[in-house]
Amino acid sequence: MTPDSRSDDSACAGGSRGAVLASLPVPGPSPAPLNTRWQRMTTSLIHRCWNRVKTRGAVNWEHPLARKFGSMGEGSWMAFPPGDCTNAHAIHIGANCFIGAGVTLAVGMPTEVYAPGCDPVIEIGDRTTIGKDCWFVARHSIVLEDDVTIAPNVYFTDHNHTYADPWLPVGQQILQGHPVRVGAGTWIATNVVILPGTTIGRNCTIAAGAVVRGDIPDHSVVAGIPGRVIRRWTKADGWVPPITNEVVVIEGWPVGIPPEEAGE
Repeated sequence: MTPDSRSDDSACAGGSRGAVLASLPVPGPSPAPLNTRWQRMTTSLIHRCWNRVKTRGAVNWEHPLARKFGSMGEGSWMAFPPGDCTNAHAIHIGANCFIGAGVTLAVGMPTEVYAPGCDPVIEIGDRTTIGKDCWFVARHSIVLEDDVTIAPNVYFTDHNHTYADPWLPVGQQILQGHPVRVGAGTWIATNVVILPGTTIGRNCTIAAGAVVRGDIPDHSVVAGIPGRVIRRWTKADGWVPPITNEVVVIEGWPVGIPPEEAGE
């Protein structure tokens, strides 16, 4: 057999196989492997169960766990999963508040016990909203007045370690504290730190990432580390410096009323 004849035979054989394969039915899409289907089913089941757990795990003002607090006003609720909560009887929550998942409400150090019926240490005013994963660490007094809005990951504390003794580990040195107060209507953006002795006025805006200590006047905008007032409104001068971006007024949106007109 010559090389040419072998090539012809191979070509014929290949052509025959191609014709046979072409005549076979084309299979449809293969079913997903069992492990992929099982993974999708498991993932879907986990999400459905988790959503149900979050709904059932939330604590509202009627829940038996709400009785552990000094008070929780009607319409208030805490999302699931909650953060740590210590000495809850020293925490008072107003009406129609929302406290996000993972918010820590800690009164006292781990070994400190506050007597039942003690004065409030953490007070949260009516209609206040607290984003997830915020921290409130109090030994003296942290007060949020009404209508305060707090973004996630904000840290509040009313005490800190001293460091005067150069030989004693700082964590073992005396704690000093001063009360913290946030005025009504204030908005605190994400990742802000509020330090001991801070008093923030009414309707202030605290920019993201600011570290705030000291007295902040009403209607102030605070930014930076350390936080400083970068804009303020007064009745005499309005906003200084002026607001440059145009605010589009939406029909039907609520409009604020000056205190003197509201009878306050």
